[in-house]
Amino acid sequence: MAIEFHCEHCNSLIKAPEESAGRTGRCPHCGAETYIPRPVDDTDELSLAPLDEEDERRRRQAAAEDAAYQRKLLEDRVLPGEKPVRRRDAPAAPEQAPEKPSSKQITRQLVQYLEAMSSGQLPRAGELVREMAKNKSQVLPILDAMETEDLTGYGLPALPRPVLMGFLKQLRTQL
Repeated sequence: MAIEFHCEHCNSLIKAPEESAGRTGRCPHCGAETYIPRPVDDTDELSLAPLDEEDERRRRQAAAEDAAYQRKLLEDRVLPGEKPVRRRDAPAAPEQAPEKPSSKQITRQLVQYLEAMSSGQLPRAGELVREMAKNKSQVLPILDAMETEDLTGYGLPALPRPVLMGFLKQLRTQL
């Protein structure tokens, strides 16, 4: 019986004899060297254990606690050009017209936007875009900085970097 698989390089369908399984060979279509996989047997399948609801609940709770802790760290983070302020030394909020948000607040909004997008909460993401659009001149430099940084320090969901960059690019077009 022949093994059927697709070439890693040109994606053409290849048929190889079963005795060549586990070796490399040349693709008859593009000539590239490709690995010939072993045939899949019914014995290769693993049986899965049932999902433990209590373990899953604890995992979600731990993930939520981690995200809250990382948000707190983000709030305490001093950005370049910003004077560090201790919470107890922070001045009381004035009762006058609302001030422009700080870079920490904008960064927090950006993180909340990415979290909303990654969890499919599009109405919440839209609200955040409208809030950030009011301060576009402050948001864009922070957005530029985030695009060049490693985003794992922001406590974001474990998504591939290209997906997160796509969300940031979409945000830029909406501002």
